[in-house]
Amino acid sequence: MKIKTLCALLGASLLCPGPAQAEIVQRQVLASMDSERDSEGGDVFTIAGTTACGGKQIRMDARSVKLDEAPYEALKADLARHIRARTPMLVGLDKCPVDGSVPMVRQIAACTPASCADGQARLYLHERFFPIEQEKAANVLLLPLPKGKLPGTWKVDIVSVTGHKLRLSGQVNRADYASGELVGGYVSYYPNGKIKKQVAQDGQGQQHGISSEYFPDGTLELRGDWHHGLPEGEHQRYHATGKLSEATAYRDGRKLDGPVQTFDKNGKLSTSYTLRNETIEGELLTYFPDGKVSSRSETKRGKSNGLTTSYYPDGAVRSTMTEVNNLPTGEALEFYPDGKVQSRQQYGDKGGLLSIQRYSPQGVLVLERKWDQQLREQGTSRSWYESGKPEHSIDYVNDERDGWRRSWREDGSLQIECQYVAGKAQGACGDAPPARELLRREQAWRAL
Repeated sequence: MKIKTLCALLGASLLCPGPAQAEIVQRQVLASMDSERDSEGGDVFTIAGTTACGGKQIRMDARSVKLDEAPYEALKADLARHIRARTPMLVGLDKCPVDGSVPMVRQIAACTPASCADGQARLYLHERFFPIEQEKAANVLLLPLPKGKLPGTWKVDIVSVTGHKLRLSGQVNRADYASGELVGGYVSYYPNGKIKKQVAQDGQGQQHGISSEYFPDGTLELRGDWHHGLPEGEHQRYHATGKLSEATAYRDGRKLDGPVQTFDKNGKLSTSYTLRNETIEGELLTYFPDGKVSSRSETKRGKSNGLTTSYYPDGAVRSTMTEVNNLPTGEALEFYPDGKVQSRQQYGDKGGLLSIQRYSPQGVLVLERKWDQQLREQGTSRSWYESGKPEHSIDYVNDERDGWRRSWREDGSLQIECQYVAGKAQGACGDAPPARELLRREQAWRAL
């Protein structure tokens, strides 16, 4: 597994950005500076020790340290004094070149007690373990990497910048972490020190063997077997309560056909369905905690196709809806617990709501609205008090008020009468806004 893709596997909430800018920081003593610039116009320095890249030279130019020529020349003059005084310098390298050439300096400054605690090189890493600038880093890796247990590998122990808690332990197939691949398995950790993932791998970096994931408190979340990058056998997913959520069977990386059950956090049956060609096919059932069916729907190729019915805990029908490829069509009904209709909703062929009627528990029509195929409100939208007396009436043309808007008090007397043309109030209708309570009530029924 390449390091640049590791972040996607360790946390799907954050996608990997483009190529990250690495930064290797190390205390160095400059021994000399070449009198002539190299073929690319850079200044080459020899150091007293060894860089994290394995050599004894570093190179620098004005662009690499983000200076204009005059400040850059002043920097070189200052470095000449440090060379004579053998002053320890904090050197930041761009990266270790894969072709073995001399690494480029990104920053260089005289050491302070706080910045140069030791002579070890450090590669700074993002929360998801890809290289990043030091000031943005959450984690750090000491360089050079020691040899790993497997032949041709190097050991990786990544720790947090603050607290120095272990965040990832594994091995890569190159001495340069940024260009290497994790192979042979790795373990990642939460900031609290608990194991987050244990991933078994083959020598090519593909998942191979038993891999597990855990919640922050150490409770098992996922466990399953892998065969050279493909899931194999039964994989289990658990709730934070420790109860099984779902068990999925694989063969050659594909989910097996057959019945599937999922369970809630208390271990009670939650859903049941049948898989065919890795999609849900046939009847999909959901359940209340006591085991009674809470809904049933017909599916085809993983999408709702047919009647969906939901129920109250006592078994009474709560709603019915017909769908085609997950889109509602025709009439959908909602019911009160006693079986009376609560709402009627009419849908078009493309799933758009065309009309709605709502009823009180006593069966009185209390709301009526209509839309066209472009989902624009049309005609007269009305609401009634539960007594059956009118409450609001608003005329619409193409989703704009066009016609009369009227509101009545509960005793039946007219409270407001206003005429609109193309959404604009006419005459005295627009001089004063209606009472705040009236606006609230109108907004409430229009939101239904």
